[in-house]
Amino acid sequence: MANNSGKRRSRVADMSVKPAVQVYTPPGIPPAEETTFPIELSETDRLVVRLRTYRKKIVDFAVMQETAVNAEWEQLARIDCCRGTVHRHLVTAEGKILLDHDLIREIPCGEHSWEVVDDSYEGALEEMQDRWEDNLRRWRHGR
Repeated sequence: MANNSGKRRSRVADMSVKPAVQVYTPPGIPPAEETTFPIELSETDRLVVRLRTYRKKIVDFAVMQETAVNAEWEQLARIDCCRGTVHRHLVTAEGKILLDHDLIREIPCGEHSWEVVDDSYEGALEEMQDRWEDNLRRWRHGR
């Protein structure tokens, strides 16, 4: 049957419309709970850990390295989760970005996403504890 213009209606899908990209998003607060705590490395250096937990799993985290400069804490390195990945950041004292979203692991959407984030936390914390002096050296010397 023809429409008013005499043309047949097409039932073909519009292929120019891109499907929405799904990216892992952790549960909000609430229902998730968030805690933040420091881990002292030296008199002037520390890690600050932020954990979001839900149903006994870590669903989001950030492990941030800070150093004291003129009585202020400066962040110089971080491993965190956002945009569907676990990744690293590293900057210099002058603000030059050495690493920005350096991929450690993709976080899939779906039923296994919480397990990936939960499993990634211990490795991220261990890496930041093991490499804090190297990160500090890179921050000071720019490489």
